[in-house]
Amino acid sequence: MIPDIPSNHPPARPDLKAFRPPQSQSKVAYWVRRVHMWIEGTFSLAMLEPWEKLLLLIIFLTTFTLLATGIVRYLPHHMSVMKGRAVYYLWGSQSGESLVVQWLGKNAGPSGSDPGITWEEL
Repeated sequence: MIPDIPSNHPPARPDLKAFRPPQSQSKVAYWVRRVHMWIEGTFSLAMLEPWEKLLLLIIFLTTFTLLATGIVRYLPHHMSVMKGRAVYYLWGSQSGESLVVQWLGKNAGPSGSDPGITWEEL
């Protein structure tokens, strides 16, 4: 049998209070504990000290924030530039108004309107 630790001794290191089950019996507390244990086990955070965990999470949060900001602010403009390049490579003009697009646009009107460019003219 293992004897109890005398009261005059300091607590054991590392302090494993984070790995004890929650005192509350609520399902939310149980779920939060399960997610916490899953993250700690998946990313090997259990072997780190608290200050190392904090530093690592700050680095990840900063990286994720910069990546999300870049996607939200830069990606729409980049997609429009890429669309212009695709139009140029496919149809040979930067304007996007090729003969095919004009033919499709004019033939999409009401049946009594001018038929536009015919297929033979293309």
